[in-house]
Amino acid sequence: MSRNPSIEVVLLYCESIRQLTLSLHLDAAPVGVRFLFLPEEVDACTAAPVPHPKSCCALISDGAKRGLRQKADAGHVSCPGALTALGLRRPGNFVTSGKQFSLMRLYASGAVARQATEALRFIPHRITGLEVGPLAEMEEADVAVLLCQPWQAMRLLQGYCYYYGAPSHLGGIGNQGVCADLVARPYCCNDFNYSMLCPGARIHMASPESEMGCAMPIQQFPQVAQGTIRTTSLTMTDPQKRELLARMEDSGLSLDCPIELGKMYGTYRKNSPYPHERYDALERET
Repeated sequence: MSRNPSIEVVLLYCESIRQLTLSLHLDAAPVGVRFLFLPEEVDACTAAPVPHPKSCCALISDGAKRGLRQKADAGHVSCPGALTALGLRRPGNFVTSGKQFSLMRLYASGAVARQATEALRFIPHRITGLEVGPLAEMEEADVAVLLCQPWQAMRLLQGYCYYYGAPSHLGGIGNQGVCADLVARPYCCNDFNYSMLCPGARIHMASPESEMGCAMPIQQFPQVAQGTIRTTSLTMTDPQKRELLARMEDSGLSLDCPIELGKMYGTYRKNSPYPHERYDALERET
């Protein structure tokens, strides 16, 4: 959430999380990441200190799947990739030159490895620590992260596009797929991104093969959630809608959109007051 949020803002985020979880049938809770710039901010943060060093992806998995809200300084973040991606340690020449990636044998040449490194968006300024936990329990956050399945990621992208149009800063290389793709890039670019994760993240998060992630700067979260909710019925098949309606009935929860059987978004293009051919005819008339 925004820094020093009002009670109205807190309620908006909680309601957005509730409806988004219902609409997408999320198994993992949306997670917030807050950057702690000063040692004093780390000390003042009320989140539980990590019991031992952890990777950034493990911290996010703990928040999404175990409900843990934790804080960690640079000495308690175990992954060197996360340290450099998140501004907890400045990347040296070994990293920025591409030599690190070149030695991993993931790229055809040193030039490719250097370009891949440059394409990752590392936070350029120094940060002392992180607070990571379920977004619903965070008083402040800088980035919202959602671990999800491909269909859920599609829906989040559609929700983003409902208000913002096509995102302009998508990126990833299948390496540093959480720390760089889902935390640093959304923060640095101030925009939505998605990620297919990376081998290390999948190990640390015990990810099923179908797991991926979406993330955005925190101020975009309510709009992305609202766009996703508003397009719920338009993008679901009737079996999906019946399953959603059953969950709504069982839980007593509701969505801020009607659920209409027998209709998807393609149905509504037929509602034009003029034949579609009239629009195409304009090309022949000019």
